[in-house]
Amino acid sequence: MRSSQVTQLQRGLATLGYDVTANGIFDYKTLLAVRKFQQDNGLSVNGIVDSRVWAALNAKLTSAPAPAPAPAPAPAPAPAPAPAPAPGDTQLAQLTQDERRMVELVNQERAKAGLRQLQVDMQIVKVARLKSQDMITNRYFAHNSPVYGSPFDMVRSFGITYRTAGENLAGASTVDRAHTNLMNSPGHRANILNPNYTHIGIGIVDGGPYGKMFTQMFVGR
Repeated sequence: MRSSQVTQLQRGLATLGYDVTANGIFDYKTLLAVRKFQQDNGLSVNGIVDSRVWAALNAKLTSAPAPAPAPAPAPAPAPAPAPAPAPGDTQLAQLTQDERRMVELVNQERAKAGLRQLQVDMQIVKVARLKSQDMITNRYFAHNSPVYGSPFDMVRSFGITYRTAGENLAGASTVDRAHTNLMNSPGHRANILNPNYTHIGIGIVDGGPYGKMFTQMFVGR
């Protein structure tokens, strides 16, 4: 098996919760993970990655819920910035229907918590869309991109300035399902309800194993 195929196998197994590292080497740890996967799915437990293993793995990845990586930590806390206005009609008009819905859900949660609404920043939106597409194209699900680096490196590389910043990622078939998953995760919920954030960019791209890929980028100025 080619190194790229081994990496794809390892990433798939890791997504399903198996103890394996995506290093492109079919090592002993990978062999154990393959055998455990075969056992869990009623396949011959021989450690051989044949067409039946690939078919079962792809089926599991298609039906599995999106993993919830820990939210990207924010840099050192900054003083609360001045109140920001609600997202303007001009900015919202440039969002897709899914993106507008997610902004609406985020600001509803903040309103219930007595927090100011986040203002949509189209520059951040463009970066968030790139991140979602990057995860689909390069078949990964993590805050650190093999192309753009960390979320903080990425926003800085596009000329976006901030005092504090954070990122939430999700994979789901609908906006409402992704939002529910994020709000049920303490770390992601904390980003959504962070009083230091003033601006948001939502990037939603169709594709990937979960139907849609979601990136929420938060900035405090």
